[in-house]
Amino acid sequence: MNHSIIRNKRAYLLISIFIFIIIWQISSIIVGPLIMPSPIETVKVLADLAIQPDFWKDIAISMGRGFIGFFLAVLVGTPLGFWMGLREEIEAFFYPLLVLTQTTPTVSWLILGWLWFGTGDGAAAIFIIWIIVIPFIIVNVMEGTKQLDAQLMEMSKVFRIPLKKKILHFYIPQIFPYWLAGCSIGSGLTWKGVAMAELLTARTGIGAAMGVARINLEIAQVIVWSGVLVLLGYGSSRLIKRLESAFTRKWR
Repeated sequence: MNHSIIRNKRAYLLISIFIFIIIWQISSIIVGPLIMPSPIETVKVLADLAIQPDFWKDIAISMGRGFIGFFLAVLVGTPLGFWMGLREEIEAFFYPLLVLTQTTPTVSWLILGWLWFGTGDGAAAIFIIWIIVIPFIIVNVMEGTKQLDAQLMEMSKVFRIPLKKKILHFYIPQIFPYWLAGCSIGSGLTWKGVAMAELLTARTGIGAAMGVARINLEIAQVIVWSGVLVLLGYGSSRLIKRLESAFTRKWR
């Protein structure tokens, strides 16, 4: 039964991809290859780019910036969200800053990052990724902390369970799914943010390469770089799902 469902899912996935390529090809014929390069032309451009070292260098640079920005957001957001979930006064203190980071448009952070950090070395890109990801980590960890089992926590007090055991056996297993949900949202935003930030503030990376392709009207290159970003986002999502299934199986 399960094998049959998996086969059906794969079949629907292949049909969906096939239909997408057909629509892409028809669109290219209708509007012309200068506006919409065909799938075959785009694959040829990908093959040309893939043999150039700068192609892989730009991908590596963007991945590095993305991971640093995301890691810093998790590093700061996780303990802060946990603290805000435990203490209402701490939540009230940081609430205005949380609202500020959540509601400020990304384009505002782009311009501010550009003005504060300048262009060239990617510091602005790392800042922008950090500032757009951290609210999701904080909110999810805070909500997870608020959902801690009150009876379990009371029992740990009564039996005077050491803090280390409480963290390992009570806090982490209960908060982890919320933390992972925040990471999942944040990882999706990371690759969108890195492209937007590099487009405006950096001279290297995927976003900067897309900017050069835009100036030269190389639409096929823009599509190739967009595909790379999609693959990075999909890979991050799959990695987080694997982590989730591995750890939830351990704590069941």
